[in-house]
Amino acid sequence: MGNQLVFHLMRVVKSIWFRPAAYALAALAAILFTPVLAGLVPESWAGTVNLESVETTLNILASSMLAVAIFALATMFSAFQAAAQAATPRARPLMTQDRTAQGAISTFVGAFLFSLLGLIGLTTNLYNDAEILILFVLSLLLVAIVVATLISWIQRLTGFGGVEEAILSIEDATRAALNHAARRPALGAKPAEKPAKNSTPVPAGRPGYVQSIDIAKLARLANDYDVRIFIDAQPGRYVGPGRPLAYVTGKADELADQIRDTFVTAQRRTFEADPRFGLIALSEIASRALSPAVNDPGTAISVLAAIGRLFCGYAAAARGETETPLDGVLARPLDPEDLVRDAFRAIARDGAGHVEVGIRLQKTLAMLASADGDIFTGLAKDMARDALERSNAALTSESDRAALKSAASA
Repeated sequence: MGNQLVFHLMRVVKSIWFRPAAYALAALAAILFTPVLAGLVPESWAGTVNLESVETTLNILASSMLAVAIFALATMFSAFQAAAQAATPRARPLMTQDRTAQGAISTFVGAFLFSLLGLIGLTTNLYNDAEILILFVLSLLLVAIVVATLISWIQRLTGFGGVEEAILSIEDATRAALNHAARRPALGAKPAEKPAKNSTPVPAGRPGYVQSIDIAKLARLANDYDVRIFIDAQPGRYVGPGRPLAYVTGKADELADQIRDTFVTAQRRTFEADPRFGLIALSEIASRALSPAVNDPGTAISVLAAIGRLFCGYAAAARGETETPLDGVLARPLDPEDLVRDAFRAIARDGAGHVEVGIRLQKTLAMLASADGDIFTGLAKDMARDALERSNAALTSESDRAALKSAASA
């Protein structure tokens, strides 16, 4: 339950509405604590600021911040839509988590609420002279924060919503998932390729994609009931009738509901625990760029560079220390063949007629083959041969074929 609670809390914290709501509460708290802060003001300072100056400042903030917040929201969602159309719709959830964008919207909403509540307090004569001074100081501080946020937001808009931005966002999310998989090769369980012959399947409660699994709770169940649990549906798998979540060797009837509760399923895949999804999203960006309607080989080359960085990083992380697997729970390790296929096959297919993409693909696979001799060498060579065959069939120029063959030979 603890892991599932953390998973859901993290989803809430990253959601687009959380920070504006938190900033709104902070603005409310600032207004409510104004009388408390006023008690620290020396009597000689009280009355140094008149009511009209504070009211004017708050009026300016209240009238401008709502318009600025609406404009920033419109700009942000236009950028999300542009990224979904130019790159892939799978990038949109990541871009909504952008900290600068969320911080800008939150600051503007918080400033509007603070100024509105402050005006209400002034018009109803809730504040004495010392409290008016505190309100004025807080207003000046808020103006400084708004100006800094506006500058940061303007700088962020220079690249926000572009294809390269989408590639970097997906790359960062995929890197985190791959590093986590490298530290926990079988989700933190003991590696196993298939369940025992006498095990009983645990069916899924409803169709959907597995997003998260509470491995620690599964280990406790296995220990408490003296059973062995094999995880069949890893994050990213679509489950439903005929596709079980897990297999239990032992008292399956008593544990089915509890095991089912450890799996979080939903209508779509997520990047957090599903590195294959990130690689698929990157290959989608490259495939869309290579379509005749777009014809942008440069974007496909950028995607190949990102994938190369991800695989080299994963190979290095896989050589490091791994966490001790939990007893009683078994799972399949992440298959490198799946990773290579998800990352490169669509690009090899859709980029077969672009010699520049074919050459970069061969160079990326060569780098991958030399990154780690135990994991990717054979898979990278097989994919390189497959890509070369596709390109030879699609290219019409002998000089292009010769250049691609030279890159593959090197």
